Amino acid sequence: MTPGTQIYVGDVMTLVALNQDLNRLVPRIGQRFRSDDRPDIAYIVTGLAAGLLVGLLSVNVGSIPLSLGGGGGALVAGLICGWLRTRRPTIGAFPPAAQQALSDIGLGAFVAVIGLTSGPAALVAVQAHGFMLLGVGIAVTLTPLIVGTLFAHHVLRMNPVVICGALAGAMTVDAAVTGACEVAESQTPVLGVAVPYAIANVVLTVLGPIIVGLTFVG
Repeated sequence: MTPGTQIYVGDVMTLVALNQDLNRLVPRIGQRFRSDDRPDIAYIVTGLAAGLLVGLLSVNVGSIPLSLGGGGGALVAGLICGWLRTRRPTIGAFPPAAQQALSDIGLGAFVAVIGLTSGPAALVAVQAHGFMLLGVGIAVTLTPLIVGTLFAHHVLRMNPVVICGALAGAMTVDAAVTGACEVAESQTPVLGVAVPYAIANVVLTVLGPIIVGLTFVG
């Protein structure tokens, strides 16, 4: 440290001194930061519960109900709780090992549930319409992702890692976010998730009743 060193809120400082000097000095600087392997369960559960409650809220715009849903509410809660932790690092401990365990369980459960619920219907559809249906589904899924990737990289000049997170958020697929983070070996993709995820949730909510309405009108 030099006289020109700037200290910001949320910075973690390591002090080396006698215990009696530390006990006298630390309260004048900030809060003692205890690094351990125990997650702050109360903080995490409270954040998740608040996010789910926010996701259940619905606002009617005309005859169309809009809501963030459970995933969107949890995402907003995560952003707020993460910001609070940057301001007060003594709360909200969530060790990397615990994060990885929940990510792996969540990703595995997502794949299993999708397979069990959609697998039989997909098999019946393929048997009825042939593999052309599967090819069309792949094309419909990949086309917007490829176009979005090229546009974001060449026009918006976005970082490719952030683009992966943004596309996963636009698809509102939490497992895709986890997969992007695992491939990147970093949490950087999460930076691009929030806004596309929120917009996509609202757009999906709005388009559902509109498409149903147009179908019945037609």
